[in-house]
Amino acid sequence: MTTTDSAAPGSRTYYGWQPERVSFMFGMSGQRATMLAAGVLAAIMPLAVSHMADAVVTWPIAVLLTAMAFARIAGRTVDEWLVAFVSFSILRVRGQHKFISGAFAPRAKTDPAGPVPMDLPGVLAPLKVLEADSGTGNGSSMAVIHHRHDRSYTAVARIRYPGIGLVDSSRRDQRVAGWGQLLSGLCSEGNPIIRVQALQRIVPESGAALRRWHTDHLSPDAPDAAKEIASTLLDSATLATSQRESFLAFTLDERKAGSAIRGAGGGTAGAAAVLVRHLRALTSSISAADLTVDRWLDGRELAEVIRTAFDPHSSRHLADRRAATNMISNLTPALPGVDPALAGPAAAQTAAGSYAHDGALSVTYWVHSWPRNQVYSTCLGPLLGEGTHRRAFSLHMEPLGPRVAEREVMRERTARHVAISMRRRTGQIVPEAEKEALRRAEAQDAERAAGHGLGRFSAYVTVTVTDPAELEDACAGLEADAAAARIEVRRMWLAQDVGFALSALPVGMGLPRKRW
Repeated sequence: MTTTDSAAPGSRTYYGWQPERVSFMFGMSGQRATMLAAGVLAAIMPLAVSHMADAVVTWPIAVLLTAMAFARIAGRTVDEWLVAFVSFSILRVRGQHKFISGAFAPRAKTDPAGPVPMDLPGVLAPLKVLEADSGTGNGSSMAVIHHRHDRSYTAVARIRYPGIGLVDSSRRDQRVAGWGQLLSGLCSEGNPIIRVQALQRIVPESGAALRRWHTDHLSPDAPDAAKEIASTLLDSATLATSQRESFLAFTLDERKAGSAIRGAGGGTAGAAAVLVRHLRALTSSISAADLTVDRWLDGRELAEVIRTAFDPHSSRHLADRRAATNMISNLTPALPGVDPALAGPAAAQTAAGSYAHDGALSVTYWVHSWPRNQVYSTCLGPLLGEGTHRRAFSLHMEPLGPRVAEREVMRERTARHVAISMRRRTGQIVPEAEKEALRRAEAQDAERAAGHGLGRFSAYVTVTVTDPAELEDACAGLEADAAAARIEVRRMWLAQDVGFALSALPVGMGLPRKRW
């Protein structure tokens, strides 16, 4: 990403996001290259065997395979659709698109008499929540999410931030620069922090704290009419208001921190201790970005975040209980939360274009393309604005080390330069898009040489409704807001359960692997 000063004094714009391209063969994946090769072979087969009657069969097949290699449907290639369709069909045949937990959750084989472990559906099944000392000296604990297949450990912080919408441009740019410095600091060689997830949820306001305060301060001598009016206002006011919940998740790679983990005692306990050590080192960088860590979530708090994402109906009950606890103690204690064994849904089912879970219905989109022109730091305002439906927006970032960054930038710059040179050599007109892509690659190389960091990133947004009749209206509203934010979103057909895990839950699942 590149920054520049626009014509207006003191304002800064951002641009230059580079989309990842498949680099197996001329920008095609292995599957597409295979289909193209099969199409060429089918086309020349009748000529090679001198039997032109076979062309009646082979040439239509060649045309079909060639079209499949180059055609795109809704922004995805045919091979991507085939892989997604086959995978989804296999899951449906096996019945794995449905999930039932709750009373049916299995107990751990190693400790049948122990507590019921956390039971999550689909790609979330390998996750296990551990408890670690937060290192603050007050005996508080921190939840650490262990992904046993990915061999990663993730900690989640609930954060507060002052916002950038109503501040002057210099202060706004300072806050964005602080966030950039936080990410740039992670782009060091061998840094075990491999992923950062920023999640913001927009949920309807429960009004639990307001109702509790009203109940505690209501005068017994108040007129009945005033009580009735106040009660009506409290019941209706929360229908038009919403609150924001922001989380920041840092993920540590067990393989990169192997020696440090062994030095800390090894195992999951040693990995959690190493993660806590790195998080303490990031405290100053987080503060420099004007982000305030309310607290690092413990096991019950993290379970509540996951539970309320799966079951929106439980939000009000948990908020009422939390408000009651705060009023009784007159302090700000740890959230009551829920048992981690109850974090997952009681039932969930994946459809081709939606995800049903505990009386709610969600649709997830992924950000296909970012603004192509220069935009201000507030460009995502329409997408993150107030709405009548629940939304969750997740930005996943993967910092790259200096050597990997240099290799990626040079590969992109070389590919762009060769493409333009070939067009000029063959007398073709070079599109402006190719020229602009080369200029962006050159600018990115200059920024990398100046010491800036480079990273991969992706974003997902989920809309959740409790009434199925409102689903398409909510989706239309989200797509309109995304267009106003100058980004293009695509519905994650045939992968809605995976999209929900990436978008609505702060578990640091990470970016998809780069396709070669």
